[in-house]
Amino acid sequence: MKVALAGLPLSGKTCLFDALSEGAVDSTVHPARADHPNVASVAVPDRRLDWLYEHYKPPKQVPVHVELLDLPGLTPGRSDLATQNTAVLEHLRRADALVYVLRAFDSPRVPGRVDPRADRDVLDGEFLISDLDVVLRRIEKIEGQIAKPLPHREALKHELEFLTRCRVALEAEKPLHDVAQTDAERGILHNFAALTEKPVVTVLNVGEGHASRPLEAAKAYEGLPQPLIALCASLEAEISQLPADERAVFMEEMGLDRIHALDLLPALHRAQHRITFYTTGDKEVAARSLPQGATAVDAAADVHTDMAHGFIRAEVVTFDHLKSAGNVKQARADGHVRLEGRDYVVQDGDIILFHFSR
Repeated sequence: MKVALAGLPLSGKTCLFDALSEGAVDSTVHPARADHPNVASVAVPDRRLDWLYEHYKPPKQVPVHVELLDLPGLTPGRSDLATQNTAVLEHLRRADALVYVLRAFDSPRVPGRVDPRADRDVLDGEFLISDLDVVLRRIEKIEGQIAKPLPHREALKHELEFLTRCRVALEAEKPLHDVAQTDAERGILHNFAALTEKPVVTVLNVGEGHASRPLEAAKAYEGLPQPLIALCASLEAEISQLPADERAVFMEEMGLDRIHALDLLPALHRAQHRITFYTTGDKEVAARSLPQGATAVDAAADVHTDMAHGFIRAEVVTFDHLKSAGNVKQARADGHVRLEGRDYVVQDGDIILFHFSR
């Protein structure tokens, strides 16, 4: 799962990256560049996984990870930075989801007034224009191909019809996530990595004066798209650099009840319509991510392809039932352990033991 941070210059993207990555990359020495973004693998916080680890006490705990990209800010209208903007947009296209980082703090370092709604409109407009450019170039290419007696001419006609609808939507300043109506059309959007089709989570970056109550600051900007996480990225980045045993004291002094940046990772998982299932064993407990609607055999393949090839059945208990029962033996006695076939649709929170032939 690859997630890219998007925003205007000095919006706080790098501070958010540092807060989430806990300084995995020294952003001061190695600032993100368009030709070399900073990348960090960040674990998704998961209380269910923590409970399973404490319950089973295996040597290893394996969370779901997000690959996080920090990039230079977009600068629409700057002809001298057009090449950089193009490179940044290409990195954003390759991401599975986007985080809009919007400034909601005053700073003498940042020119202009604080207006996260306007900043959001600038980003949306840049992505609409970029997608329209891609769609128009593809339409032009298909129109040239469709005149020839090609074997896939009918498929090209269907694609042209769909892309024409995309063009109309983009020219009307509407994103593409509601245009695709079939799996084939969604596949076309996926192939050219439409920016306005990607899941988005908004981060409202507030000043240190609102760090302990960021949602109060967010009320001044009602109407920003949801899901929205409000936080003070600079302060949380500073906390992330402290030794673990000093963080709680500093947070108490600043009035923080938690690191709000960590709320972003589960929100991104949900925004992509993904679920989490779990596997347990003597060596590890693991959280695993699947798209909603995935089947038991899909889940088996996520663990190991041999499990999918030799799939027999899945033994399933929900996390809530296991926690309530205290152990699998009692959950089975209570009738909460089920045997499911390969077409079973995996649910969020399922704990699965796969039976398969070797």
